[in-house]
Amino acid sequence: MICGALGAWAALTETGIVRHRAVAGPIDTARALFAGLEDGTLLADLSASLQRLGLGVALALAVGLPLGLFVGTSARRHRLFEPGMDFLRAIPPLLVFPLLLLTFGYGDSARVGAVAYAATLVIALHVSSGVRRAPAERVDALRAMGATRWQLLRWVHFYEVLPSCLTALRHAVSTGLVVAVVTEMVVGAGEGLGSRAVNAQIAYDAPALYAVIFVTGGIGYALGSALMAAERRIVFWEGSFDGRASDDRGRARGPSATIGPSSTVRNEAPESTRVEDGTTPTQ
Repeated sequence: MICGALGAWAALTETGIVRHRAVAGPIDTARALFAGLEDGTLLADLSASLQRLGLGVALALAVGLPLGLFVGTSARRHRLFEPGMDFLRAIPPLLVFPLLLLTFGYGDSARVGAVAYAATLVIALHVSSGVRRAPAERVDALRAMGATRWQLLRWVHFYEVLPSCLTALRHAVSTGLVVAVVTEMVVGAGEGLGSRAVNAQIAYDAPALYAVIFVTGGIGYALGSALMAAERRIVFWEGSFDGRASDDRGRARGPSATIGPSSTVRNEAPESTRVEDGTTPTQ
């Protein structure tokens, strides 16, 4: 599919079928990409964007994890705080960015703050919902046996929160990358992929603009794939990535085993062992 898309792109642009100053061919785009790598400016812009992304996501983890645990470990707090968190999540981070500019100025603090704002709510809501996934019966049983709040967090909530936390981190990184690049397009960012894209647009340099687009997409795809691979490896007990876990449970249970309301297993006799009068012979 990718080769076909590149072939069609080259056929339309290199042969002159499509001629427009906003459309660059793959050859010119590759030249602009290698020129940026050769002089080091593209790597500098990429490094600046990733630094803002990393700082914003780290700040979001520092705030979002405890906030999600605080809200999720109590039904009363969950009812009290989750509507407000949903309300804040509905506000686009780019609408909050002008307020951050008024507060922190045109430096990197406002851009990192915008990334942190977007990522914090994603992480907090995922963690809160992961804590709420813990079965109430298990929590009540451990409390009856004298388990402390720390022991509940360590032996119950941790394993419920970890998959949600890794998923939240993946979503936070993808959202944070978008926010970081867009906020760099505002005046004041000396380096960054967003600033590079604006400079290319002002200079009517379509190949350089296409190169920024492809680099941003490639970085986002690479980060998402790496986090997905880590998620599959760390939370190996989760069956949400494919159907193998549920299939294995089904095969282990067997086609004739059913789970009753009291969680006991009732195995019906195989058809081959039944006799005509409906009774099952004893071995």
